[in-house]
Amino acid sequence: MSGWIPQRPRTRRVLILAVALAAVIVALFWPQAFSLHFQPSPENTWLLFFVSTLSFLAAMVLILVLSRQVLKLLAERRANVLGARLKTKLVIGALALSLTPVICMFGFTYGLINRTLDKWFSQPVVAVRNDNQKTLDLLTGFVTDNARNEAISIATSVDMATALSHHDLPGMQAALARHQVTLEGGFAILRDDTGRQLAAFQVPSGYVAAPTFVGDHPIAVAGQGYMLTHALLPDGGRVEVAMPVPISLTRQIAQLAQDRNRYDRLAQERRSLRIFYTGYLLLATLAVLFGATWLALHLSRMVTGPLGELAAATQELSRGNLAYRVQSALAPGKDEIANLVDSFNRMAGELEARRRYTETLLENTPSAVISLDAEARIERVNPAVQRLFGRAAAPQRLEDLFDAASLREVQHLLRKAERWPAATGQLEVSAPGGARPLTVAATAAAIAAPPVAENGAAGPRRRPPAGYVLVLEDLTDLLQIQKTAAWREVARRIAHEIKNPLTPIALSAQRIQRRLIGGGAADSAPVIAECAATIEAEVRSLQRLVDEFSAFARFPRAQPVASDLNQIIEQSLRAFDGRLEGITIRTQLDPDLPTLHLDPEDMKRVFINLIDNAAEALRDSPYRQITLATLPLDGVVEAVVADTGRGLPPGDRQRMFLPYYSTKQRGTGLGLAIAQRIVEDHGGALRAEDNRPLGARFIVELPLPAEAQGSGVRG
Repeated sequence: MSGWIPQRPRTRRVLILAVALAAVIVALFWPQAFSLHFQPSPENTWLLFFVSTLSFLAAMVLILVLSRQVLKLLAERRANVLGARLKTKLVIGALALSLTPVICMFGFTYGLINRTLDKWFSQPVVAVRNDNQKTLDLLTGFVTDNARNEAISIATSVDMATALSHHDLPGMQAALARHQVTLEGGFAILRDDTGRQLAAFQVPSGYVAAPTFVGDHPIAVAGQGYMLTHALLPDGGRVEVAMPVPISLTRQIAQLAQDRNRYDRLAQERRSLRIFYTGYLLLATLAVLFGATWLALHLSRMVTGPLGELAAATQELSRGNLAYRVQSALAPGKDEIANLVDSFNRMAGELEARRRYTETLLENTPSAVISLDAEARIERVNPAVQRLFGRAAAPQRLEDLFDAASLREVQHLLRKAERWPAATGQLEVSAPGGARPLTVAATAAAIAAPPVAENGAAGPRRRPPAGYVLVLEDLTDLLQIQKTAAWREVARRIAHEIKNPLTPIALSAQRIQRRLIGGGAADSAPVIAECAATIEAEVRSLQRLVDEFSAFARFPRAQPVASDLNQIIEQSLRAFDGRLEGITIRTQLDPDLPTLHLDPEDMKRVFINLIDNAAEALRDSPYRQITLATLPLDGVVEAVVADTGRGLPPGDRQRMFLPYYSTKQRGTGLGLAIAQRIVEDHGGALRAEDNRPLGARFIVELPLPAEAQGSGVRG
């Protein structure tokens, strides 16, 4: 985006246009400034034409300029040009502020012009016109009353009543003819209640009656004027009577018309002057509005120019160009906009310094950090990724780092990170290219996108994540050291477990030997029997220890069948009937869980061990609750056993699944190791996490069968 530079040539052109407009207004008003008695006449028709034309052209120019600015502003708003809305608000504000005084000025000046024009024309003309109109109204009223009285006389006559009662049409015609003298050359029509003509007298040719009678009104037939009125009959229907207008009245009407024409000519001249000066006034009004609009646009450019550069700078920063700065010359002076530019440049400098610090930190951290976009494509990696996977070039895709099995685990962690603040897991990675197998701890976090609000929605709608961050920590050497230490502990405990029964065996054998050497066979039998029983019990203890260790070393292969995981968990829970007193059991088993391929007995052993461990962890807890839940996710089913106990010791998370490791006072320490072995034989995974707000949660992940995955089971 190019820098905003004040457009001085354009400003100069606008100023020249404003001066020319002022000169035109002065030229238009100057001839009339000292001639209050000016009236249009043949002598100054050319001046009226010239001034009117010039006023019209100037008004058209102003209207075109204003329209162009408004249309340009609307086009900028539709194109979402930066600053268009601010320009619109400033223009609307300027017009609103200027319209009030302009309207007041227009109204006051318009009223002044009208009062002045009223003084230019004499009042007797108006009085004569009003008197003539009153005379015309009196004459018209006289003719109307005369015709109405004649209609009433016909309607109430005895002859007409007799003819109507006998439906005598000739009698009706005769009743109308008897009023020939009083009609004075007019005509009469008798109609029934439906408007149908029953009889008529002296109706002139060319007369066409209206479909419906509209009341008393004048009509003209064959060049003769009449006043048409009516009277209602007692039994329905009406009598319509048209009386001719007298010659004297016609002459008076002609005289009144002549007076009205004379007044109309005067009024036409007054209207021309009113239009003439109203054009002046309109031109001045448009000039004020043009000036207000231009001033608002000029001020808006002074604001939106630097703001446009700030917007362009924010876009550069969003693209990662933190070295971009806004030129201080765009906002000279020490006003608020200049302070805003300086603050933005300082902010950009701080962001650039923080980015350098973060990049330095990531480049020197031993953990591998991978930045992913919303489509899980690699955007950036730190050098630890290349060291961890032994790659010379930076990877472009996750497939470049992980094999198919590990990639599925990573994708599952990313999906889980969309629902939790962070998702953790442990991966056995076989990197492409024959690199050595790695055991890594993976932590995935989703970068939340800002929520958006929908029209008519109750709240903002959650959007998909904008990206992900994947942190990998190499645990290969650490786990090897821990496994070595754990097996040393196993060896020590096995030696201790073997040494414990060997001591009573040795003592019992020595006691038997002393009895046999010392003689006294008669009373030695009970002692020998007691020692033999002791030896037999300790040998059985050794045999049980050997059997458990052998069972762990040679665990039988699982025999999966179609099973209901919820039913297996409920059966495992029933094994603790009467043994979980004081503990609240909360189940959240998904009723729509698909059928899985499991070994029911082996999986029951897993959940019995997990529930037993949870109950043991609640021994000293003030709030005792165990939660059992199942949930279908993408490609897997999760079964959760959570407690509110003391939680997981931070240093024991990697060792708790090793053989003969236990934090309990009872047991052999093989429970979790056997449970993990069973879950892995089913193609799943067993992991431990912290339960929020307190306690621990063990999560069993089991794969969905192929047919369930194809049906679109999702979490």
